Amino acid sequence: MKQFVDVGFVSDLHLGHDLAARSRGYLSTADHDIEIVRQLQRRCNKRTVLWVLGDVAMRESALDLLAVVPGRKVLVRGNHDTFPISTYLKYFEDVCGFLRYKQMWLSHCPIHPQEMYRCKLNVHGHIHKNTRSLELARPYFNVNWDFWRDVVPLHTLVKFRDS
Repeated sequence: MKQFVDVGFVSDLHLGHDLAARSRGYLSTADHDIEIVRQLQRRCNKRTVLWVLGDVAMRESALDLLAVVPGRKVLVRGNHDTFPISTYLKYFEDVCGFLRYKQMWLSHCPIHPQEMYRCKLNVHGHIHKNTRSLELARPYFNVNWDFWRDVVPLHTLVKFRDS
């Protein structure tokens, strides 16, 4: 049985990125991209709001893969999201740089601790598994695809935020 998420978070999909595909153990970039899109399809339905916290695709053509993912999609741009905003708006309902949502800051890169006022959690991406960067402790929550290989549901973040 499929378990859909109402609101979910993910980052660093790196669709169309040869190096990301290899470092994640795929024989081809196409296999990498297909597996990610299939997992998004399994977790999203027409009522889902999917927050993609940056680094969605390295090639403009790879964005076309998102067309089969149901639900509403919002992009918080990352350091590799360099196409014009008009390009992203073909696939995303909105494109943001940084925003507050349910007492959480949503960003691609982790924000400085001094900026945590008015929020209890910074939901971010950018830091990849097996890099020299260490995972950050509370109040940071990394939704990078490398760690989860899935959509992180809102209830997981709320539980972490409130614990």
